[in-house]
Amino acid sequence: MKSSPKARRGREGREIAWLFHGGRILDAPRAAAAGASAGQSSPRRAPARSSARSRAEIHREGVLVRGDRIESVGPVDRLRREAGRGARLVNLRGGTLLPGFVDAHIHLLTWVRAASDTWLREQSLRGLEEAVRAASAQAPVDAWVSIRGWVPREWARPLKRRATLDGLLSEQPLILHAVDGHSVWANTIALRIAGIHGRTPDPPGGVVDRDESGETTGHLIETAASLIRPFIPRPDDPADELARAIKKGHSLGITGAHDFDPREIWDAAQRLGAKGPLPFRLVLSVPAAKLEAAEVLELRSGWGDERLRVGAVKFFADGTLGSGTALLESEYEDSTSTGIEVIRLPELTDRCARARKAGLTVAIHAIGDRAVKNALDAIEGAIQSGGPFPLPPRIEHIQLAREEDFPRFKALGVLASVQPIHQVTDRAVAKRKWGLRTSRSYAYRSLLRAGARLLFGSDAPFDRPGPLLGIQAALLRRERGEDHGESFHPEQRLGLAQALRAHLEEPNLAAGWRTPLGRIKAGWGADLVQFDQDLLQLEPESLDRAKIRGVWVAGSQVYGKSL
Repeated sequence: MKSSPKARRGREGREIAWLFHGGRILDAPRAAAAGASAGQSSPRRAPARSSARSRAEIHREGVLVRGDRIESVGPVDRLRREAGRGARLVNLRGGTLLPGFVDAHIHLLTWVRAASDTWLREQSLRGLEEAVRAASAQAPVDAWVSIRGWVPREWARPLKRRATLDGLLSEQPLILHAVDGHSVWANTIALRIAGIHGRTPDPPGGVVDRDESGETTGHLIETAASLIRPFIPRPDDPADELARAIKKGHSLGITGAHDFDPREIWDAAQRLGAKGPLPFRLVLSVPAAKLEAAEVLELRSGWGDERLRVGAVKFFADGTLGSGTALLESEYEDSTSTGIEVIRLPELTDRCARARKAGLTVAIHAIGDRAVKNALDAIEGAIQSGGPFPLPPRIEHIQLAREEDFPRFKALGVLASVQPIHQVTDRAVAKRKWGLRTSRSYAYRSLLRAGARLLFGSDAPFDRPGPLLGIQAALLRRERGEDHGESFHPEQRLGLAQALRAHLEEPNLAAGWRTPLGRIKAGWGADLVQFDQDLLQLEPESLDRAKIRGVWVAGSQVYGKSL
C-alpha cells in the first residue's frame, strides 16, 4: 500500500513538505556521538548540560521532509530555501525529533482489549469477588465474563478449583487470564461450552490441570489454554479494535510493530488496510498451528508492501518464569521442576526446517536457558539442512541463557528480541526462582558484547508498553525513583545509543522494509516522532516523562494538535 495521495500532496498536486526546526535532532548515531563528546563512561550518567550557546548550535540543524522521505538534513537557513513556498513549519520549541519507534514484540488486539477488561487488583478471594462483581455488572446477560491480571503462583492449590469460580458465578461463563498470558482459569459453564472435561487429554506442550478425582480444576496451562480461547466471543469488530490499538501506539511514539497475536489480527489488518493506507508499519506473525496452511498458500516472510507484510512463524520452546514453566537446564530454586518443553527439540528443528524451506523465517519464544539453547540448536539444524532463512530468525525474550550461548546469536545470525521492562517487573520472582543464575538473566549487555543484534519490544499487554519506559529500564535496570542499589545486575545496563538502536533501526532491518527506516538521514523514510523536551538533557530517571507532540508516518501526520 502506498501513501494516500491526499495525505501526501497539497491542493495543487505537489508533495507536501515539512520543515522541522528549533530543537534536538536525535537518533542512535547522534546519541552515540553526543555520549562520546560528553565523555560518558557509564550509561547511568546523564549527558552534560548544554550551554545556551551549544543549544543554539544544536537548534540550527533542521530536517526537511518531502513526500514519504527525508529530503535533507542540515542548517535550517539552507533548508528554508530548499523547502520552497507552502512548506509546513514545525517548531520543535526546544524538544526532540526522533525516528518513529517500533515495538518489536506486542499483541495489539489483546492490548486494546485488555484496556477495557476488568483487572484483578488483589490476588485473594476477596479481590476476586470484587473483580467478578465489577465485570458481571458490565457484561450483558449470558455473555462471557473475562478478568485479567490473575497470578496463578499466588493462589494455593485448594482454592485453584473451578468450584471457587462456580461459587462466584455459575450462570455465565467466567474466565480469568493469567497476567503472563500463558494460562487461564475457567468455571464449569465455560469449560462445558468448550467441551473440556476430566477426560480431555493434555495437548502437546500443555496441561489440563486435574484434582485428586481426575476432574479438571479449570486451570488450563500453556497450550491447553488454546482449547478454550476460540470460544470466547468479542463484542467489537477486530478491525475497529486494531484501529484503536494503532492510535494508542501513536500516543506513545510507536509508528510500527511486530505483532504476535495468534488470532483475528490478519483479517483485521487486511480489512483496515482496504479502507486506505495503514497509518502504521505492521509485521504479522504466522501462528505455529498455521504453518501447514502457510506452506500450502506459499506465503513468504517479507511478502507485502511498505505498511503491512508477513513476518516469522512463531514457535514456543517453553512457558514463563512466573508460572514456573520456563524450561531450565537445572531445577528451580523453589521446586524440583525444570519447566515445560512445549515443543521437543527434534520436532522444533523439523518445524524450523520446514519454515525455512517454505521461505519463512522463525521467531521462537524461549525464556529459560534450556529453551534458549534448544531454540539456537533448532535454528542451527535448519540452516545446516538447507541454508539460511529468508529474513534473520529471532528468539523472543531470552530471560535466562547460558554464557556459552551468547556468541551463537552472532554466529547463526539470530536476532535477540527482548523486552527490557520485563527485567524490572520480574526481578523479584527471578531472584526467588533462579537464585545465583540471575547473573546471566536479562543479559542485554553480554549479548551485545558477544555481537548479537538486539530488538526491543514491550510484550504488551503482558507488561507495560511505551518505548521510553523500556529504554529507561534498559538504562537503569530498576524502577524510576528507586535507589541506585536496587538496580538488577547493573553490569548489564545499556547506553542510550544502544537502546535507541534496538528500538529504531534494528526492528526495521528485521522487517526487511524496502524503505530504510530508523535514522534521521536524507533518503530515509519519514516516520518521525516529536517530543516536548530535549531527551539528551533529561536524566534517565525522567525519560518517561517526556510527552509526544506529534507523530508522522511516511511523511503524513497521524497524531498531534494540528490534525
